[in-house]
Amino acid sequence: APETPGPNVTGLAFDVVDIKRDKSGIGPPSIQSAANGDSVIIANMSPRMLIGLAYNVDLHDMIYGLPGWADSDGYDITAKVADADLNAFRRLLPRQRNPMLQPLLANRFHLKVHYEARVIPAYALVLTRGGSKLIPVEPALTPDSRRDPGGIERGRNRIIGVGANISVLSDVLSEQLGRPVVDRTGLPGHYNFTLQFAPAQVAVESQSDVGPSIFTAVVEQLGLKLQPTKTSMPVLVVDHIEKPSQN
Repeated sequence: APETPGPNVTGLAFDVVDIKRDKSGIGPPSIQSAANGDSVIIANMSPRMLIGLAYNVDLHDMIYGLPGWADSDGYDITAKVADADLNAFRRLLPRQRNPMLQPLLANRFHLKVHYEARVIPAYALVLTRGGSKLIPVEPALTPDSRRDPGGIERGRNRIIGVGANISVLSDVLSEQLGRPVVDRTGLPGHYNFTLQFAPAQVAVESQSDVGPSIFTAVVEQLGLKLQPTKTSMPVLVVDHIEKPSQN
């Protein structure tokens, strides 16, 4: 039987929701939620992106079954909580409020979903013949004396690892590439590194002027390689969705 998606872990739901089809087409999709506010304000966001936020599914290839309009239509949404829920709402970080979009999607888009395992395209992160160029460092410790996984600093077409393990690197490469990245390096340590690469939209013939592609940069700068592969992962499957009633 299909697995049921996780619940809205906040236990909160929006009290008043205003949804309109975005007609402006101006600006990228955005979501704003002030720490001391009472609402979440969304602009020009597609249903696919809304579902990704609600269920913490970052990658396009991990949501299946959506109709074309769920990618092409953008919506402006203002969703407010009731006064009785205001204190609980304000205790949540903006990202922690995203699961509250689950009941909104169910009520207004009539969304029904389930999880299932599927084999999907991915990249395997492996060592090159020359070996790793990562700089080993001693890991920092968390307050409870566990090894801190380290962090990533991101800039314009730049990824900087600070005491990061390979899992952290795989996650950030996955976000950059839009596909899962599976660690097959066998490297257990923590590392410093800098990865600089050309913007994805730059044509191949002009990359010599602005830097290497991310695939070339991973080889030349990290001593690693991204190989196309497939992996079995739980994906979110949409059983039903409708265009929302607007108000």
